[in-house]
Amino acid sequence: MLSLKSLQCFVHVVQSKSFTRTAEALNLTQPTISKMLQQLEDDLAVPLLLKPKDGRKRQIELTEIGEKVYLHAVELLKAEQNIFEEIKDYQQLKTGKLKLGVPPLGGQLLTTALFDYHQQWPEIELSFLEVGSKSIEQALIDNQLDVGVILDPFDREIFDCVELVNFPLRVVLPQSSAWATRRVLNMEELRHQSFLMFPENFSLNQIILDACYQHGFKPNIICRSSQWSLLADMVQQRMGIALLPSYYTNMLDPKLFAAIPLENPNIPWHLVMAWKKNSLKSPAVQAWLNIIRQHFKDGKLDN
Repeated sequence: MLSLKSLQCFVHVVQSKSFTRTAEALNLTQPTISKMLQQLEDDLAVPLLLKPKDGRKRQIELTEIGEKVYLHAVELLKAEQNIFEEIKDYQQLKTGKLKLGVPPLGGQLLTTALFDYHQQWPEIELSFLEVGSKSIEQALIDNQLDVGVILDPFDREIFDCVELVNFPLRVVLPQSSAWATRRVLNMEELRHQSFLMFPENFSLNQIILDACYQHGFKPNIICRSSQWSLLADMVQQRMGIALLPSYYTNMLDPKLFAAIPLENPNIPWHLVMAWKKNSLKSPAVQAWLNIIRQHFKDGKLDN
């Protein structure tokens, strides 16, 4: 098997045209240099350097096949250098890719963290999969993503996580509604209301449905949308009610909307940044998780 050290020795001898300078550059003795070149010729079974004539000082001249081997050796050594430079860049976050799962409801939480990450590591390519929490879980399992935002509850035997936020759901009503002044509402009271819901592949959609079923009714769903602002607009038009996390209801105009706490049950919107357990995390992923831990301390958004 060819030794890269022998090829390096051979190339250096050809380029410097000196065994002495090669020995000094590689911190070896001249006999060692000669032995390595001889071993290289033996391994290749061809002469690489012309043999000096009797009584003449040895000249560094390549044989015909030696010239061809020299060109290949230069390319091999260049490729070796590229490999180590690529690894160094990878370790120092000068190259790489972060594949991140971001649900439509919750992506806004990451804006500042993503900006800070890009500011620190501008060479890392960001790739997003924008789907619901359940689809993100499956993509993590299938190794299509490095990390992703998912909704609790999830299988903690499969995923590790960093806590993001935990906001309760609120019942969103028009400010003109008779219930607008209520301190709390319970799920039973919503039995005869028209519901504006999230798409069926949203984990939060299933959580709301399960809460309805546990109180003995199937909700009358008249519309579905992944856009919380569109659901709010439809509430304003008195098309129905929506259950939204308080993170979003706090953005609504209190002159137009009422956001009433829901009890019995209290439904949390509990998000985490998750990754598959025992997966190998690249430097880019490790750096992202460090940013997330800085921005979401103890499950609270740190602005």
